[in-house]
Amino acid sequence: MTLLIERGKALVVDDAELNRILARAYLEALGWRVHECPEGYSALAYLGTCTPEFILLDIRMPGIDGLELATIIRKTCPVGTVRLVAYTAHAIIEEVTHIRTFGFDAVLIKPVSFADFQEVVGRGSP
Repeated sequence: MTLLIERGKALVVDDAELNRILARAYLEALGWRVHECPEGYSALAYLGTCTPEFILLDIRMPGIDGLELATIIRKTCPVGTVRLVAYTAHAIIEEVTHIRTFGFDAVLIKPVSFADFQEVVGRGSP
C-alpha cells in the first residue's frame, strides 16, 4: 500500500489554543496549509482521512500524549515519509534525546521564534 501524502499540508496538535494559534501563524507564513487538533483523539480521527506532509505534536496533552501519538503515527508513517516535530515547553538535553527515540525528526522547545520554526520546519510544498 502506498501512503498518499498531502504536500504542503500541516497538522498542529496541542491542547493549548494559544500555542495552536502561534504555530498556525508561523506555518501559514511559511506557506503551509494548516489543520489544528486540540488533542490526540481528534488528531487520530483526522489522520484517518488525511496524511499531512508535516505534523507538529505537543508532548504533554491529556488523553493521548505526544509520545504515544508519535508511536501510533510512525506505525503507518515511517521516518522519511512524514516530518514529525515535537513541540514542548519542558525539555532539557536528556529529554530531547529521549523524545527523539519516538520517531520525531526534530524537537522545538517553547517558546519558539519564527526563525526557530523556519529553521526546523521549512517552507510548505506547493
